[in-house]
Amino acid sequence: MTYCIYCEELIRPDDVLFTDAGGSPFHHDCFLRLAIGSIGHQQRKCPCFGGSVVDPPQLSRREAARLAADYFRKHPHNPHTQA
Repeated sequence: MTYCIYCEELIRPDDVLFTDAGGSPFHHDCFLRLAIGSIGHQQRKCPCFGGSVVDPPQLSRREAARLAADYFRKHPHNPHTQA
């Protein structure tokens, strides 16, 4: 059994598995979350931008990663990616 390094949840056979350069396993959305940041970061509401929003506290790490990845896919020109 393989567990995601980010969320520590089981990576099931039907999940998309990513590995980093060191071979550490991640769910696709968890791996993406590391690159794009939290939902709060993408919306420029996190501490980086003077705010306090990071990941919604009621969500697990994996759920928050899914939320961030979904937001990123729906907003390809979001403030996080604009120069």
